[in-house]
Amino acid sequence: MGKYKYGKPNREIELQELRKALEKSFLSLPYQAYIILLYWIGCRRSEPLFVRKEDVKEKNGILYIDIPALKGGERGGAVELPLSLFGVPIIREVWQHTPKGARLFRFSDKTGYRKVKKLFPKKSPHWLRHNRLTKLRKKRDMGEISTDDIKAFTGIRSDKTIEHYGMKTPQGIHKVAQVLD
Repeated sequence: MGKYKYGKPNREIELQELRKALEKSFLSLPYQAYIILLYWIGCRRSEPLFVRKEDVKEKNGILYIDIPALKGGERGGAVELPLSLFGVPIIREVWQHTPKGARLFRFSDKTGYRKVKKLFPKKSPHWLRHNRLTKLRKKRDMGEISTDDIKAFTGIRSDKTIEHYGMKTPQGIHKVAQVLD
């Protein structure tokens, strides 16, 4: 069997789908905050588990989260998440109720994996990374952000890795077919 039990991620998760899944899940706030962080940042599932209370700051309606980039990656600074984004107030609530010096998410990598599987049984937390990088690549292709911006936000080291994380979609096939000559 290959790396992906149910095939490589081939469709994006839309915000409404995530919102409905979280509403139905009855997960506690720390688990919801963890999944929301994976959705918005596209980080590896283990990276949020290292975030401590001191790694989060709030200023002018924005949460600044200094989240580590593992596997040799490096972020360009703290990740900025506006409180106006869906679920970010949940992350803030978890942060506010975390004791000083403690980690925001006091559970194991495997537990985080299981919580994502509870929401999306045929997907893994890594699917959320593919999802975010696909969305960021689209914005790059429209000229809204650069490849360097994506690398700084996600902690990815090389351009080649960013291209690896895209999802092959029927829309992509259609777009290419329209420009063939």
